Amino acid sequence: MTAIESQPAAAPGRPHVQQVLAVAVQAGAIMLSSGAETQRVEDTVNIIARAFGVAYSQCLVMTTGIYVSLDDPQMAHPVTLVHRVPSRTLHYDRVSAVNDLSRRVARGLVGVADAQRELDAIARAPDPYPLSVWLAGGAGSAAGVALLLGGGPLDVLPAFASTVLVLLIGVLLQRSKIPALFSDTVGAALATAVALALVSLGVAIHADMVIAGGIMTLVPGAALLISVQDAISGNLLSAAARGLETLLKGAALASGVGLALTGALDLGLHISVQSSAGQVWQIPIQVVAAFAASACYAVLNHVPRVALLTAGVAGAVGWLAYLLVLQVKDSPLAATFLAAFVVGVLSWGFARGQHAPVSLFILPGILPLLPGVTIYNGMLDLATNQSLQGLLLLVHAVFLGGALAAGVGLSDSLAPHLWRRRLTRRP
Repeated sequence: MTAIESQPAAAPGRPHVQQVLAVAVQAGAIMLSSGAETQRVEDTVNIIARAFGVAYSQCLVMTTGIYVSLDDPQMAHPVTLVHRVPSRTLHYDRVSAVNDLSRRVARGLVGVADAQRELDAIARAPDPYPLSVWLAGGAGSAAGVALLLGGGPLDVLPAFASTVLVLLIGVLLQRSKIPALFSDTVGAALATAVALALVSLGVAIHADMVIAGGIMTLVPGAALLISVQDAISGNLLSAAARGLETLLKGAALASGVGLALTGALDLGLHISVQSSAGQVWQIPIQVVAAFAASACYAVLNHVPRVALLTAGVAGAVGWLAYLLVLQVKDSPLAATFLAAFVVGVLSWGFARGQHAPVSLFILPGILPLLPGVTIYNGMLDLATNQSLQGLLLLVHAVFLGGALAAGVGLSDSLAPHLWRRRLTRRP
């Protein structure tokens, strides 16, 4: 990062503008690289700059960089800094830590030097969960998804095992600097191949549920969520970039599933689609599975420990809402939209109560609603030369993603006002 031109020495008792600029941009860079939405990054940078006495702060955040300009009547001219963020991953523990730091800075509890030290510590801090726990979290979310879709023990165990393999391969490819889209394709193909290999061996599993669970950690829920949040906050360029990322990751995922299915068919393997989901008596089991899947998915994305329980509750309540809507009206689109809205409203309440970013709860909460089975069934039809039906299913998966995004978007527009009123009425 390089500041443009130097400034005169700061007045006694006031931090130098260069120090303020460096701290504000570092805070924003950590949040952006850890999966925070654009509006939150911009707000954090501006809050820190103004809390340290800078009168005017302008921050522009792109998907790969941050531009910050500070100005003040006591300064000879504005000072600007550009910082590139070349890579991004989901690490909500760091987002939450920087969010907490910005709150304390705004209240005047942390000086600029202490803030710099805290940011350095946040950037260097190890992951909140050991690798074994992280792998178990990702695999547990896959197993939970397979169970809530109506699978049994023979479906849950392969989904768990294949996800461990997918995550390990993903880590190795990331360390080898392999592009993320290629890693997603390989992971989806691997998860599909494991399920099809079991089918070829005569194991009585539901291939669609095993594959849906195995690829669920790869479905671009985060990119979709951030795209919607950026669009609502008016950051249209970032929203478009995140939307393109969602489409590319979805295409990579579908390609991986399709490659494995085509290879299996070329080898003469007969594949059938079986599903036992949607039975009313399974609702309690599915809700518990949704809780486990969402809480485990929160571990996978490094959500702080204090938010794991509420993240699981968001997923369980959202899935219960989905099932109840389906009992009234057999419309997956309507059920997905309303369930996503419920997850969003509930997540905003958890965020206000725990003084944490809302993404900590929304992303795990919408996991059960992601259209993994629909993607698999569409690619299966394409692989078996049922092109029209397969394309219709893939279009349906896109519509389900749109309904999910619309529900979350509506909650982002209404929930902050609803919870603000509720909290102000509390005695």
